[in-house]
Amino acid sequence: MTWIKSNKTKLYRLIAEYMYLPKMKDTNFTEMNNRSSYCLEWYTRNGTHYRACYMFANNSPRLLIQYKEKLSESFVNHMIRTLEINDLVNRGMIKGIRSEHQIRHKLLLQQESYNALAGGFETHSQILNYAHGAEAT
Repeated sequence: MTWIKSNKTKLYRLIAEYMYLPKMKDTNFTEMNNRSSYCLEWYTRNGTHYRACYMFANNSPRLLIQYKEKLSESFVNHMIRTLEINDLVNRGMIKGIRSEHQIRHKLLLQQESYNALAGGFETHSQILNYAHGAEAT
């Protein structure tokens, strides 16, 4: 899904509504998989590594916030938020969409192909791994 768009400032402001962030200069912004998701990463004073990703999953724009306390650990989900389309349109974070009706129409057109894709996965983590470039197992 390529309907989402972001930059460091927009993503930082979105995440700041859900949790405390360090200064923007202390965060790292990444575009993933041909701009199908956008991530912001940072470390807290105690060394906890956070990663927040804005993506399109399960036919909705989502914000996934994860953390890990040690470098050797895997990321753990901290929160997953389904985002309001109209809010994202107002923030300029939906590409080529001027109304919720337009994106709902596009979603209906994509529903069949999404169902075929999702049918090959057993867990939500497999879908997320696929969305970030890893092969399904």
